[in-house]
Amino acid sequence: MQKREIKNLRWIIAGLLFLATLVNYMDRQLLSVIAPMLRRDLHLSNTQYAYAINSFLIAYGIMFTVGGWLIDLLHTRRGLALSLALWSLASLLHTVVVGAWDLCFYRFLLGVAEPGNFTAAVKAVAAWFPKRERGVAIGFVLSGTGIGAIVAPPLVVWIALHFGWRMAFLLPSLAGVCWLPLWLYLYREPEEHPWITGRESEHIFSGRAGAAENGKEVPAQWSKLLALPQSWSFILGRFFADPLGYFYWFWMPSYLVAAKGFSFVELGKWLWIPYLIQGLGQIAGGLFSGSLIRRGVAPILARKVGLSVGLLLTPMAILSLASNGGFLVLLYISVATFGLGWWGANYNSAIMDSIPRGSVSSVAGLAGSGGVVSSAMVTWFTGWAADHHAYPLVFWVNTILMVVSVIFSWALLRRPVEQSALLHGPVAAGATSYP
Repeated sequence: MQKREIKNLRWIIAGLLFLATLVNYMDRQLLSVIAPMLRRDLHLSNTQYAYAINSFLIAYGIMFTVGGWLIDLLHTRRGLALSLALWSLASLLHTVVVGAWDLCFYRFLLGVAEPGNFTAAVKAVAAWFPKRERGVAIGFVLSGTGIGAIVAPPLVVWIALHFGWRMAFLLPSLAGVCWLPLWLYLYREPEEHPWITGRESEHIFSGRAGAAENGKEVPAQWSKLLALPQSWSFILGRFFADPLGYFYWFWMPSYLVAAKGFSFVELGKWLWIPYLIQGLGQIAGGLFSGSLIRRGVAPILARKVGLSVGLLLTPMAILSLASNGGFLVLLYISVATFGLGWWGANYNSAIMDSIPRGSVSSVAGLAGSGGVVSSAMVTWFTGWAADHHAYPLVFWVNTILMVVSVIFSWALLRRPVEQSALLHGPVAAGATSYP
């Protein structure tokens, strides 16, 4: 790579991560959009289709932890490249599916690969952005989830109707293949990137000190990480908060149709709005805590205030239960998804602010696995509640779980982890007092 200087290189890196996240969610959604055509042609029962969904979730939950450790071991550039190459291959293999069992295998392979995108994104943003900008940066990157959810349905349906469902798997999957060489060419750590300007380098590393923030990354053992209250603040934070996010991704269409009387045509017209608003919430939440940091508020305290603001917005969806008009239903749900996005940006920023760079993906992975486990349990409960027309119970349970999540964040996350804590034990973290 030739020596040159490019201004604001960190935002080009964030743009690459945004595109990877968008591709990640597009590839994940392909099956759900194509399912009616695929199931008809392959004669798949509801039980067989459920096996395919669970195959993804099982692998996804396990690989959040393992994949986070691999990202820390391989580092961001190689780790994300491996993850994206594998999930693109898994997505491409769907074009040759012939039955239930190979579909389950391809979904399992997709679940193995996809978590690496999110653990790598957190690690890359931690490396390339100062603390006061991390919130808006990770919010921008994660907004790719909402954009992916908006782009996938109309694009995939159009391709499937004109060229068949196998081609609808093939063409979107090629987006990752096109992204991969661009990533390998452009990404380096900021300490070694030949295109970074001296001014931007100074901006990125301002306020950092020690091995936890600069210089050589030192991955920690899981036993060391699990001995820290900071790690448990993130594991329990996602354990109690993720079921709400999974509800919006997997159950919101069913809720709008079965409980609020939306037609499928109306669903196609308006379902994208809450997902778009969630993406805007991620950016706004990051801007909010970043503005507090610029005013002198300690980064971790700023993130926890951000988590609390997000918590205050998420219960607004409960008001949709008593609303009959489609506009009000979407309005209340969109406020809630905005709050969830706000929470997510501050949650991921808190990981970056609290955990040394060498272990940030490992902690993010442990937390992601915890979120998948709880979401699987609450999803079962949601199915039971939906069969018994008990959606109010679902909304109230998820609201209570969000409250518990933020309580654990306030109780266990008190100051950043120093590298010495991972080398010598949790006492060195000074976890019992505010900075």
